[in-house]
Amino acid sequence: MKKVLSLITGLMLGSAAVPAANAKTLVAYFTLSGNTEKAAKIVAEETGADLYKIELVTPYPAEYKAQTELAKKELADGTLPAIKPWPENIDEYDVVFIGSPVWWGTMSTPVRTFLASGVLKGKTVIPFVTHGGGGADESFADTEKLCEGCNVITDGWSGYSRITFGLAGWAEKSLKAATSNDK
Repeated sequence: MKKVLSLITGLMLGSAAVPAANAKTLVAYFTLSGNTEKAAKIVAEETGADLYKIELVTPYPAEYKAQTELAKKELADGTLPAIKPWPENIDEYDVVFIGSPVWWGTMSTPVRTFLASGVLKGKTVIPFVTHGGGGADESFADTEKLCEGCNVITDGWSGYSRITFGLAGWAEKSLKAATSNDK
């Protein structure tokens, strides 16, 4: 609704500027506890983006300790777990926000699988993470390393647990920066 009002206001003031949100935008995310999903939905709502939930072919165990042991092992040995297929129309997206929980200082292994697949080559990638107290740590730098051929905006957003203060404004500002003609 904000974007429609902005466009109408711009037209009334004699500006025919097209909002930056005209870039086809996707929010891809992985979540276990729901924190990253909550953040992803806010980013999608603020930017008018489509949502894609990264899901494992073989889900993690339901029990927390078993989840963390498996995830820690995957990170330690470099395992990239199989994920379900991404959207068939992924080539149509110009900007992709990537959401992940932070696991032992970096993004989750399912997100690592998605980034390393090469499917985002040539796109602008904007990471955001949720964490349990350690901050983003190496998540944004690792996004850039794994996403070869992407324009990664490393000024990502990091939020503690389910707290999303500043996320909506950051998402809007990041999309505008990523789609401006002044790059």
